[in-house]
Amino acid sequence: MWDTIKGFLGSIYGRFNEFLQTTLNIDQKLIGLYEEFVVPLPELIKIVGIVFAGIILVLGVMSFVKKMLKLFIVLAVILAIVLLITQLR
Repeated sequence: MWDTIKGFLGSIYGRFNEFLQTTLNIDQKLIGLYEEFVVPLPELIKIVGIVFAGIILVLGVMSFVKKMLKLFIVLAVILAIVLLITQLR
């Protein structure tokens, strides 16, 4: 029974994936954008762009981690308060 369900869902996924590949053609569009805009640039500008994108990526990840840490601390404090209140009764 499990193999039948797995095969059915796999075939639906395969057909849907093929439909999206032929309809959207995202790979060719991205390669076309790369060839049109990035290839003609001088190598120095490519290096500066990569460094800039790396800095933005690192700062974004750090900001996300900082916000998640704050959320974790707030949730831990709320959980501690709820546990203390329930222990007192």
